[in-house]
Amino acid sequence: MDRVTIDLENCYGIKRLSKEFDFSKTRAYAIYAPNGAMKTSLAHTFQDIASDRPSSDRIFPKRVTVRKVTDETGNEITAAQVLVVEPYNDDFGDSKKTCALLLDPVLKKEITTLYAQADEAKDNLLGAVKKQAQSKKDFESEIAFAFTSDNNEFELALGRIKTELENQKDAPFAEVPYDKIFDEKIVEALDTKDLKDIIEDYVKQYNELLAASTFFKKGIFDYYNAAQTDSKGSC
Repeated sequence: MDRVTIDLENCYGIKRLSKEFDFSKTRAYAIYAPNGAMKTSLAHTFQDIASDRPSSDRIFPKRVTVRKVTDETGNEITAAQVLVVEPYNDDFGDSKKTCALLLDPVLKKEITTLYAQADEAKDNLLGAVKKQAQSKKDFESEIAFAFTSDNNEFELALGRIKTELENQKDAPFAEVPYDKIFDEKIVEALDTKDLKDIIEDYVKQYNELLAASTFFKKGIFDYYNAAQTDSKGSC
C-alpha cells in the first residue's frame, strides 16, 4: 500500500479531517497533537475499521458520520489491513498481525521455534519433577513461589537454584513423596509458634552436639551420614 487517504467527519469528536499519507516516500508517520485534540479519536476510528464496525460521534450521536479511508486505488481499506496497538494493554498478546508488524519472516520463525523449544523443555522438566515428587501439584507455581515469593516467576526461581543443584552431591529426600512433606496440615502446623520454638531448640541442640563431637563435623560427617553408613553395613 503506497498511499492512504482519510476523510473523516463526526468521528468520536473529530469534526472534519482530510489527509493523504504517502507511504512511497516513508514507511511511517508520527502524529503530534495536544491532549484532547484527536489522537485517541483517530485510533478509535481505525479500531472500528479493524473490528469491521461503524464509527459514530459519542458526544453528538445524531450527527451524520463520514468515514472514508482508501488506498492509492481508491478502494476502502479492509479490517485485515489495520492493526491498532493500544497503549498499556496487558491483553494485547501474540497474533499474526503483531508478528507481521514487529518481525520480518525469518526472525519471526526463529523466535517462534525458540519459544516452542523452551516450552517443550519446561514441560519435560515439570513432568519429571511431578514423577519424582509423586504429586499432581502445579510445580511451576510451587517452585516459583518457594524461591521468589511470586508464583509467576518460574524462570527466575530456576536461575536462583541452578548453582546450588549443580553443586549438590546427593539428594537424601529424593524418594520422599512431595505431598507428605508439604501437606496443607503440615504447613499449617509448621506455621505455629510452638512448633517453631521446638524446631529451633532441636536445631540448636543438634549443632551443639556436632560442635562437641570428636567424630562428627557439620557439613562433612554428621549423624545422617553415620546412619547411612550403618544402614549399608559398613560400620
